[in-house]
Amino acid sequence: MHALTATEVAALTGLDEKAVRKDVEQGVVATGRPPRFAEDTLVYFYARAAFALHLATEDRKRLFALISAALDRRDPRLELGRGWVLDLAALESDLRARIAAFDAWKGGLVVSEDILGGEPVFAGSRLAVRHVGDMLLRGADPEEIQEDYPYLRAQDLEFARLYATAYPRIGRPRGQAAAG
Repeated sequence: MHALTATEVAALTGLDEKAVRKDVEQGVVATGRPPRFAEDTLVYFYARAAFALHLATEDRKRLFALISAALDRRDPRLELGRGWVLDLAALESDLRARIAAFDAWKGGLVVSEDILGGEPVFAGSRLAVRHVGDMLLRGADPEEIQEDYPYLRAQDLEFARLYATAYPRIGRPRGQAAAG
Protein backbone atom coordinates (compact mmCIF):
# COMPACT_ATOMS: atom_id res chain seq x y z
CA MET A 1 0.00 0.00 0.00
CA HIS A 2 1.16 3.52 -0.61
CA ALA A 3 1.02 6.48 1.78
CA LEU A 4 -2.27 8.37 1.57
CA THR A 5 -3.54 11.81 2.56
CA ALA A 6 -6.10 12.41 5.30
CA THR A 7 -8.90 12.92 2.76
CA GLU A 8 -7.96 9.71 0.91
CA VAL A 9 -7.87 7.78 4.20
CA ALA A 10 -11.27 9.13 5.19
CA ALA A 11 -12.78 8.26 1.80
CA LEU A 12 -11.27 4.77 1.60
CA THR A 13 -12.02 3.76 5.18
CA GLY A 14 -15.40 5.45 5.55
CA LEU A 15 -14.24 7.34 8.63
CA ASP A 16 -15.01 11.04 8.92
CA GLU A 17 -12.04 13.20 7.90
CA LYS A 18 -12.37 15.18 11.14
CA ALA A 19 -11.78 11.97 13.11
CA VAL A 20 -8.66 11.25 11.06
CA ARG A 21 -7.29 14.75 11.61
CA LYS A 22 -8.21 14.65 15.30
CA ASP A 23 -6.14 11.49 15.79
CA VAL A 24 -3.17 13.24 14.16
CA GLU A 25 -3.58 16.36 16.31
CA GLN A 26 -3.94 14.34 19.51
CA GLY A 27 -0.90 12.20 18.77
CA VAL A 28 -2.86 8.95 18.43
CA VAL A 29 -1.06 8.22 15.16
CA ALA A 30 2.30 9.49 13.98
CA THR A 31 2.60 11.05 10.53
CA GLY A 32 5.03 13.19 8.62
CA ARG A 33 4.50 16.69 7.32
CA PRO A 34 2.25 16.91 5.43
CA PRO A 35 0.44 13.98 7.04
CA ARG A 36 0.76 10.73 5.10
CA PHE A 37 -0.58 7.49 6.47
CA ALA A 38 1.16 4.11 6.39
CA GLU A 39 -0.38 0.63 6.35
CA ASP A 40 -0.77 0.15 10.11
CA THR A 41 -2.50 3.51 10.37
CA LEU A 42 -4.87 2.67 7.51
CA VAL A 43 -5.84 -0.63 9.15
CA TYR A 44 -6.43 1.19 12.45
CA PHE A 45 -8.73 3.77 10.80
CA TYR A 46 -10.50 1.04 8.83
CA ALA A 47 -11.13 -0.91 12.05
CA ARG A 48 -12.49 2.22 13.74
CA ALA A 49 -14.84 2.87 10.83
CA ALA A 50 -15.90 -0.76 10.41
CA PHE A 51 -16.81 -1.15 14.06
CA ALA A 52 -17.97 2.43 14.70
CA LEU A 53 -15.54 2.68 17.59
CA HIS A 54 -15.92 5.87 19.62
CA LEU A 55 -13.09 5.80 22.13
CA ALA A 56 -11.34 8.25 24.41
CA THR A 57 -7.94 9.52 23.26
CA GLU A 58 -5.92 7.18 25.47
CA ASP A 59 -7.99 4.20 24.36
CA ARG A 60 -7.48 5.13 20.70
CA LYS A 61 -3.73 5.37 21.33
CA ARG A 62 -3.77 1.95 22.96
CA LEU A 63 -5.81 0.45 20.10
CA PHE A 64 -3.45 1.90 17.49
CA ALA A 65 -0.41 0.56 19.37
CA LEU A 66 -1.98 -2.91 19.61
CA ILE A 67 -2.88 -2.98 15.91
CA SER A 68 0.54 -1.69 14.89
CA ALA A 69 2.37 -4.25 17.04
CA ALA A 70 0.20 -7.12 15.77
CA LEU A 71 0.81 -6.11 12.16
CA ASP A 72 4.57 -5.89 12.84
CA ARG A 73 4.43 -9.46 14.22
CA ARG A 74 2.36 -10.51 11.18
CA ASP A 75 -0.27 -11.73 13.65
CA PRO A 76 -3.56 -12.11 11.71
CA ARG A 77 -5.79 -11.77 14.79
CA LEU A 78 -5.79 -9.30 17.63
CA GLU A 79 -7.60 -10.29 20.81
CA LEU A 80 -8.83 -7.14 22.52
CA GLY A 81 -10.70 -8.84 25.29
CA ARG A 82 -12.85 -11.81 26.09
CA GLY A 83 -14.75 -12.63 22.91
CA TRP A 84 -13.60 -9.45 21.16
CA VAL A 85 -11.17 -10.26 18.35
CA LEU A 86 -10.13 -8.13 15.40
CA ASP A 87 -9.38 -10.15 12.28
CA LEU A 88 -6.53 -7.94 11.09
CA ALA A 89 -5.81 -10.17 8.11
CA ALA A 90 -9.36 -9.70 6.82
CA LEU A 91 -9.31 -5.95 7.47
CA GLU A 92 -5.95 -5.60 5.73
CA SER A 93 -7.08 -7.76 2.80
CA ASP A 94 -10.33 -5.81 2.37
CA LEU A 95 -8.48 -2.52 2.52
CA ARG A 96 -5.83 -3.63 0.00
CA ALA A 97 -8.54 -4.84 -2.39
CA ARG A 98 -10.48 -1.59 -2.04
CA ILE A 99 -7.41 0.54 -2.69
CA ALA A 100 -6.35 -1.62 -5.67
CA ALA A 101 -9.85 -1.46 -7.19
CA PHE A 102 -10.02 2.32 -6.69
CA ASP A 103 -6.54 2.81 -8.19
CA ALA A 104 -7.44 0.62 -11.19
CA TRP A 105 -10.69 2.55 -11.65
CA LYS A 106 -8.84 5.89 -11.48
CA GLY A 107 -6.48 4.56 -14.15
CA GLY A 108 -9.43 4.37 -16.55
CA LEU A 109 -10.32 8.03 -16.16
CA VAL A 110 -9.39 10.55 -18.83
CA VAL A 111 -7.47 13.68 -17.93
CA SER A 112 -6.84 16.06 -20.82
CA GLU A 113 -6.50 19.82 -20.94
CA ASP A 114 -8.74 19.67 -24.03
CA ILE A 115 -11.63 18.22 -22.00
CA LEU A 116 -13.06 20.40 -19.22
CA GLY A 117 -9.66 22.01 -18.64
CA GLY A 118 -8.09 18.80 -17.35
CA GLU A 119 -10.85 17.81 -14.93
CA PRO A 120 -10.98 13.97 -14.75
CA VAL A 121 -13.86 12.57 -16.81
CA PHE A 122 -15.28 9.12 -17.47
CA ALA A 123 -13.73 7.49 -20.55
CA GLY A 124 -15.62 8.23 -23.76
CA SER A 125 -17.49 11.17 -22.27
CA ARG A 126 -17.22 14.76 -21.13
CA LEU A 127 -18.86 13.90 -17.80
CA ALA A 128 -16.72 15.03 -14.86
CA VAL A 129 -16.15 12.39 -12.20
CA ARG A 130 -16.27 14.97 -9.44
CA HIS A 131 -19.64 16.25 -10.73
CA VAL A 132 -21.20 12.80 -10.37
CA GLY A 133 -19.52 12.26 -6.98
CA ASP A 134 -20.73 15.63 -5.71
CA MET A 135 -24.29 14.85 -6.83
CA LEU A 136 -24.18 11.60 -4.87
CA LEU A 137 -22.71 13.32 -1.81
CA ARG A 138 -25.59 15.81 -1.92
CA GLY A 139 -28.08 12.92 -1.88
CA ALA A 140 -28.91 12.35 -5.55
CA ASP A 141 -30.51 8.98 -6.28
CA PRO A 142 -27.94 6.68 -7.97
CA GLU A 143 -30.69 5.12 -10.11
CA GLU A 144 -31.62 8.54 -11.51
CA ILE A 145 -27.98 9.24 -12.32
CA GLN A 146 -27.73 5.89 -14.12
CA GLU A 147 -30.90 6.73 -16.07
CA ASP A 148 -29.28 9.97 -17.24
CA TYR A 149 -25.90 8.34 -17.88
CA PRO A 150 -26.59 4.67 -18.73
CA TYR A 151 -22.91 3.98 -19.52
CA LEU A 152 -22.03 4.42 -15.83
CA ARG A 153 -21.73 1.21 -13.83
CA ALA A 154 -22.54 0.84 -10.12
CA GLN A 155 -18.79 0.80 -9.43
CA ASP A 156 -18.43 4.13 -11.29
CA LEU A 157 -20.99 5.68 -8.96
CA GLU A 158 -19.42 4.20 -5.83
CA PHE A 159 -15.94 5.33 -6.78
CA ALA A 160 -17.10 8.73 -8.07
CA ARG A 161 -18.48 9.41 -4.59
CA LEU A 162 -15.22 8.20 -3.08
CA TYR A 163 -13.24 10.34 -5.56
CA ALA A 164 -15.22 13.48 -4.68
CA THR A 165 -14.59 12.81 -0.98
CA ALA A 166 -10.89 12.03 -1.41
CA TYR A 167 -10.20 14.91 -3.82
CA PRO A 168 -12.51 17.81 -2.96
CA ARG A 169 -12.49 20.95 -5.07
CA ILE A 170 -9.81 23.36 -3.97
CA GLY A 171 -10.25 27.11 -4.03
CA ARG A 172 -13.17 29.46 -3.99
CA PRO A 173 -16.44 28.03 -5.29
CA ARG A 174 -17.46 29.41 -8.69
CA GLY A 175 -19.92 32.27 -8.63
CA GLN A 176 -18.89 33.49 -5.19
CA ALA A 177 -18.07 37.17 -4.93
CA ALA A 178 -14.91 38.04 -3.05
CA ALA A 179 -15.52 39.21 0.49
CA GLY A 180 -14.99 42.87 0.70
